[in-house]
Amino acid sequence: MMHADISTIDVSITDDAASRLRMLLVDEDEDTVVRIREPQSFTAYCRWDILVLSIDEREDDDAEGEARAIPFAIDRELVDRYGEAFFVCLDENDTLVVVAGDNADALSER
Repeated sequence: MMHADISTIDVSITDDAASRLRMLLVDEDEDTVVRIREPQSFTAYCRWDILVLSIDEREDDDAEGEARAIPFAIDRELVDRYGEAFFVCLDENDTLVVVAGDNADALSER
């Protein structure tokens, strides 16, 4: 499959989500990134293009971005599917989530 020729993504993040991620990254090495990925099951996330985060290492086929000195990575296949804009926040259950695409732009302006 042909992937978008995109090497960077646009990530916006709330203060509380950035604080939470910094705590998770404190003991990690400098090659560690916050990976944006699809959840195992979409049943709980059917209202928007909502993705999840994990701590991971960079891979060759990643597009990358940075927000508030936090490095993010996503497989380019997912950029093809969801676009280049992502918004990271805490949901109503205080869980880190990522909203993709046009929904990311709308939420980050709130």
